[in-house]
Amino acid sequence: MSNEKQRIIVCDSGLGGLNIASAYFSSARKEEKEEKEIIYFNAFPDKDLGFNDLTVSDQEKMLKNVLEGMKKFSPDLCLIACNTVSIILERLLKWYTPAFPVEGIVDIAVKGMKDFLTKEDPASHVLILGTKSTVQSNVYASRLLEAGIEERRIHSLGCPGVAKSLESGPATEKVKALIESFAANSPELPAGAKCALAFCCTHFAYAEEIWKKAFAEKWGYVPVILNPNDSMAQMVTGKGCSFQYVSRIGLFDGAKENMPSIFMKDAPQIAEALKNVQEDPALFSIAIS
Repeated sequence: MSNEKQRIIVCDSGLGGLNIASAYFSSARKEEKEEKEIIYFNAFPDKDLGFNDLTVSDQEKMLKNVLEGMKKFSPDLCLIACNTVSIILERLLKWYTPAFPVEGIVDIAVKGMKDFLTKEDPASHVLILGTKSTVQSNVYASRLLEAGIEERRIHSLGCPGVAKSLESGPATEKVKALIESFAANSPELPAGAKCALAFCCTHFAYAEEIWKKAFAEKWGYVPVILNPNDSMAQMVTGKGCSFQYVSRIGLFDGAKENMPSIFMKDAPQIAEALKNVQEDPALFSIAIS
């Protein structure tokens, strides 16, 4: 990374990783001297074809296409914000070497959960919240077991539909109803046990207060939130000097109307980019045969 201004790609399959990209434009970074060019790379392949629709083998091939498509931007580093894609990345790296450094969010998330469960609250349990495919992969639960966390303290809950719904507006009744239904049907805890919520989907942070309220109503206390987005944003110091949003597809219904307002105050560059999204079908190939 010899360039005076490092070029950082933040990649997600959708808009969840904008949580991480926005950190580079926060007031907390204004005094930092190093400037970063931030490119947000939406890796959602097609409006009718997401990573969760692909076989395991095809997921790896699609991610390879995504990383090949990034070459034209000559990044110094790529941060894979998406939990699902980060899990795919670990498999892909066994047979493919990217042209630039790539870091996924899995290890960051596991470390945050482990530190909380061993240092901050050794009596607590954790509920891993993620997309259906992330939870079914069992990656996070397995890593915590390997780290010495007792199985009885680890719980998981797949939450299909929440991520996409959040892009149409975090404050909608649909999002509220989905989260409340998942809280109501979450795993039962041992009597007297306290439990933290681990966001293993970058999108979930958009509705943090809704998650807290829904689970507080079930458990009788406001749960601690473990959010790896914050830790990933801290991996690279410096402040954002420019922002670019690139994607093969346009925004899903409602996103253009609702998402910019989330960033207007603290990261207006992102808000403006979302208002002017242009589709680029040549961004990366979706041919995987």
